[in-house]
Amino acid sequence: MPPAYDFGLFVGACRKGVDVYVTRGATVTADRDFGLRTQFEVVAFVGNGGVETPAHANTEEWKNNPNANDPIYVDSYDFYSGPKYGYLAFMYNPTTKKWMIKSFKANDRGDPRFLALGLALKKAGL
Repeated sequence: MPPAYDFGLFVGACRKGVDVYVTRGATVTADRDFGLRTQFEVVAFVGNGGVETPAHANTEEWKNNPNANDPIYVDSYDFYSGPKYGYLAFMYNPTTKKWMIKSFKANDRGDPRFLALGLALKKAGL
């Protein structure tokens, strides 16, 4: 499934710093994995281009939607931030007219940069 939202609109909302909410769980992992301690810091990080080379990973229906008759989708992205490899999931709630960052953490998938390096070293016999 393609992304449900325009990533640029999401980043623009973060740049303005309004109408974006970060869940408690996302705030905890953003602090642990990226040193972003507050909701404000997470939103500013996204708005200021900290999410480098975002790549759409998945889109799925929000499982906790209180109104099952009006589906809301969650987009997730893999991204880089300097040497770190991250994972971001967000959604837009048309009822509240707010964006929600549901997840912001280190990516648990292998970093493709290191996988490519490992394959090259293996191919070279190292």
